[in-house]
Amino acid sequence: MATNPTPTNDAELMVLCGQVVQGCLELEGEIGIKHTPAALLQQLLDNAHASLFEVDKQKTERSALRRELRERDLESERILSHCRLRLTALFGHGFNEQWEAAGFPDRSTMVPEVFAKRLALLAQLAAHFTANPLHESQDMRATAAICEVTHESLSRVREAVDHHKSVLEAAVQKKNAALKRLRQRLRSLIEELGQLLPADDGRWRRFGLNPPAGEPRPESVAQVMLTAVGQGTLRAQWPPALHALRYHVQMRMMGGGNFATLSTVPGTETLLQDLPPGEFIEVRVIAANSLEEAIPSPASAALVG
Repeated sequence: MATNPTPTNDAELMVLCGQVVQGCLELEGEIGIKHTPAALLQQLLDNAHASLFEVDKQKTERSALRRELRERDLESERILSHCRLRLTALFGHGFNEQWEAAGFPDRSTMVPEVFAKRLALLAQLAAHFTANPLHESQDMRATAAICEVTHESLSRVREAVDHHKSVLEAAVQKKNAALKRLRQRLRSLIEELGQLLPADDGRWRRFGLNPPAGEPRPESVAQVMLTAVGQGTLRAQWPPALHALRYHVQMRMMGGGNFATLSTVPGTETLLQDLPPGEFIEVRVIAANSLEEAIPSPASAALVG
């Protein structure tokens, strides 16, 4: 039913399903709901909530792991810089066979910019210092033991990040499946209500739904954002209003006169052009559909550039 579309936004879907569950608890016996009782919809809603929570949890863990990986990688760069300084004292500044034997790639004595090459160089330097203990310097933090510990730590965190990617992907897939089942069941219930309730029955609203016989009144636009773009032009933007099909954009000089409609647009932004530079302009937006208009939005003011 066009009057009661299934929300595509996850948060809006969850809110509506909570209202629908309450309506089912109050009215399912009275009007004879069979296919989607409150208990079934509540279970699907609980599953969706749990899956959304799990995705948020995994994203938080991913952020923590990525932060730890960055910290470990910065430490690895510091250790490689110490090792480079130590080996410069032994091998000289120019690349030669000794630098190559120590593991420095790309015929360069610089610390590699690529993560994989830094990781490999740590392992190769650990082997080099193990085979050549006289090349080590504890004071300069250039030893086989330090390189080994740094390599192991960096490898462990990288593996954890890689593993967590698959964990998060699985959680997202589970969430999407749970939300899909919830949307399908909500759609089924709305269709069932269409068979059980007259199109103008006020009990639709007890489910958080609109009676199909009447298009709902549009909600008001919450706010208007104005941005000066120069040459006597302002950009007006606003969030979408529920049930709105178009928007009347109105303007007046700040502090006086009545608002006048400049344009009516289907989207949520427009350019106001040929305005007097140096003047403050007030703008408001009125949401509308085929039946009526909403209360005007609060007015916003801006200086025309």
